Amino acid sequence: MHSIVRRVAVAAALAGLVASPVAAQPAPKPAAAKPSARKSALALPTLETFRLDNGLQVAFMHLDGAPAVSVQVWYHVGSKDEPRNRRGSAHMFEHMMFKGTQHVRPEDHARQMNRLGGFVNAATTEDATYYVNVLPADYLDFAMKLEAERMRNLLFREDMVVTEREVVKEEIRQQDNNPLAKGVLRFLEVAFTKHPYAWTAGGTIADLDATSIADLKKFYDTYYVPSNALLVVVGNVSRADVEAAARKNFGEIPAGPATLPRPADASPEPPQTTVRREVVDPGQVGFTIIGYKIPEAKHKDIYALQVLSLILGNGESSRLVRRIKALDEQKRPLGVAAGAPILVREHPGIMFTFAAYLDPANKDKVEKALLDEMSQVAQKGVGADELRKAKNQIQASFLFGLEGANGLAEQIGMSWVLTGDAGQFLRDVDEIEKLTVADVQRAAKAHLDPTRATIVIIPAGGAPQAAPAAKPAKPAH
Repeated sequence: MHSIVRRVAVAAALAGLVASPVAAQPAPKPAAAKPSARKSALALPTLETFRLDNGLQVAFMHLDGAPAVSVQVWYHVGSKDEPRNRRGSAHMFEHMMFKGTQHVRPEDHARQMNRLGGFVNAATTEDATYYVNVLPADYLDFAMKLEAERMRNLLFREDMVVTEREVVKEEIRQQDNNPLAKGVLRFLEVAFTKHPYAWTAGGTIADLDATSIADLKKFYDTYYVPSNALLVVVGNVSRADVEAAARKNFGEIPAGPATLPRPADASPEPPQTTVRREVVDPGQVGFTIIGYKIPEAKHKDIYALQVLSLILGNGESSRLVRRIKALDEQKRPLGVAAGAPILVREHPGIMFTFAAYLDPANKDKVEKALLDEMSQVAQKGVGADELRKAKNQIQASFLFGLEGANGLAEQIGMSWVLTGDAGQFLRDVDEIEKLTVADVQRAAKAHLDPTRATIVIIPAGGAPQAAPAAKPAKPAH
């Protein structure tokens, strides 16, 4: 499951330009090189799961070491579950959940964690919204008490809703001042004609202005319930303590609706049969995006496609970066940056190549170069050394992730959201290692067809954009 690496370097740079959506995206799946040798040396932690009577699922992983624990609550609701005329509702809750409940004052959840030497965070993606608490292990029960409190006792005060709506709207305005961010958002709109992956978790100003307290409370009462949540606990605590605290704090909360509305299930994206190409307003820096539909996270080809995204666009030695930055006879590069982010989702997602360039005359050359590199992969495949390097990169990220309770907890939660199995990411280690160069070439041919590509061009040569005014630092959530 691809939550092992939060972002590859290029994807991270792109993610920051489009607020939470692309940002909220995890990257490739973990791998172990040489399973016969490394698998035995890699002592993976044991993941235990159980379910309360009200449907709340619990995933627990014991880690020795520092006396700390990560307590996270994952709700299986993201921007793809929003009404089409209320885009931004899921993101609003990422903010509202810190704004007070019947028994906790506004922002006091975060303050309490800070007083204990811990911290909080939260994130919204297309598929999920989740809340993070990291604190000393002795306060496990306290963290669960706070999370259970805001699961069902959130207050919807008019002043708080107005304030947080403006915060989210300001994030959108900053996005609108960036032509690159606008280009990525337009790319998604062109690529997805029916499915709600056409928009991101950031929302739109018009929809946020139209969102009432009644709309927000309906969304909360529908999705913020035990039967739609996973409680993740990773750290130096015992299974007995986790189960006792979970039952004590969450056990009496009503399960919630038996069947939840899933707008995305009713709006599957139809197969794309032709090229879609659009040229948007020019920017100071040119930007070309060429994307291809890919299967859902559980599909077997996702492993090969994620490895390919690294081979194509991760680091200075990757294929696209070398191609775009190569010097011509005048010692000038074609462009200044390139990459191949992959957006793996619960439903079929998208993989795209991109390049940034400065010379307006290079617009067509950049597009041709990106298409040519994808054609080379489909026709000639990748090299064994390239595949080995990508596997090693993923494995290194996986091993690094094992060192921290919070990172492991996020992997567990994302695995549950994307595949329905909180422990799938642990088994992905072996699946990546099994990949061959033939597997990668076959997946490229099957899913990265240039006759079904979505192409969005931001030509170079536009007027410089005014930088948005600096804003005071805000909490992570």
